[in-house]
Amino acid sequence: MAFTFFKDRKTKKLFREYRKGLRYRIACDGDILSADALSKLDGLLAEASSVQKNDVARMREILKHTGNVPYEMQKLRGIRYHIRNFLDVITVAFAVAFGIRALFLQPFKIPTSSMQPTLFGIHYVSKSGLDKYGTPMTKKLLPLVSPRAKAVVQESGEIHPEYSDHTTLLLDTKSTFWIGDRAYTLPGSFQSHVLRYADIGKERFEKGDVLCDGWLSTGDHLFVERFSLHFKGVKRGDVGVFTTEGLSYAGRPLEGFYYIKRIAGVPGDTLKIINDVLHVRPKGETVFRPVYELAPEFRKVYSGKGGYQGHLALGNLEYGSEVVVPEGCFYALGDNTSNSLDSRYWGFIPRKNMIGHAWLVFWPPARRMGIADTRSPLDGKTVLPDSMSWQ
Repeated sequence: MAFTFFKDRKTKKLFREYRKGLRYRIACDGDILSADALSKLDGLLAEASSVQKNDVARMREILKHTGNVPYEMQKLRGIRYHIRNFLDVITVAFAVAFGIRALFLQPFKIPTSSMQPTLFGIHYVSKSGLDKYGTPMTKKLLPLVSPRAKAVVQESGEIHPEYSDHTTLLLDTKSTFWIGDRAYTLPGSFQSHVLRYADIGKERFEKGDVLCDGWLSTGDHLFVERFSLHFKGVKRGDVGVFTTEGLSYAGRPLEGFYYIKRIAGVPGDTLKIINDVLHVRPKGETVFRPVYELAPEFRKVYSGKGGYQGHLALGNLEYGSEVVVPEGCFYALGDNTSNSLDSRYWGFIPRKNMIGHAWLVFWPPARRMGIADTRSPLDGKTVLPDSMSWQ
């Protein structure tokens, strides 16, 4: 009796798998099967579906004569079947990935230092700075993922005016320059990076001079959230990503297709700068107010701490000037006001250029990792360099 029970149970299980196999074959290959093959499968499925759940004898009869049909049809197509299934999986994966990118999340790499210290482009991290301000995770991981930038003068001499930039097999840029007869190689472009972080601003160097001791980080990588743009819109204080299509400065199109800035003005706003503080008169109002009263996200920009320095009155917002944001446009400023090519120079961002909001910094391991624009300033007074463009 017990043996019969287990034998019947096994038959029912095999029959369920047979019926499932028929459905799977029809669903997956119905578009490529011949009319005769598809008709045969439909007939077998109808026959299997008509069997009562306790009619074990009928199940055994069907399995004996037709139980291998779904698998035999698969086997007949051989390597072509497996290639097709693989391509189906790849196609679906790409469709999902591009769909997510188009509608929800888009990866983005910070191109420049215009949003420092909120978000960093390619930047130098000194060893002393990492020891003082780095988190335990940053101290361990940053040296593993960023190229080392360390150089000590080996022989006294003068720096040569010649230098050379070259790209490695890993597509990293390195620069080589000479002091006396000795060559020194550091990560990054000489003009864009090395001159900014290495202490090579004098003509003659003495043996033992430390040019730099740190790492060159590749810049913040983040996800741009695109979906809420369609129902929440854009407001003052948002860190937004947009295209530069149709934007120009000094008669030339802007370099780079994507920019990231903080939205400072929305349609109808009148803007002006007073004592390095942006003031806004919203549409329909008569009084100018500091922008941080309208958008708390700006408070840290005017804190004077950790690299934040307010906004300089330059370009179309030089002292005594006012700007009115037209309908369907936005006005944007970089948090690193002394080194930001923003709306002060090239004007307004059309609504159609907006891509989304900065959402999540996922690389590199640093204090900024996590939800973007949520870190308070480092507790240290902002000290500006002699050359404002080097901030």
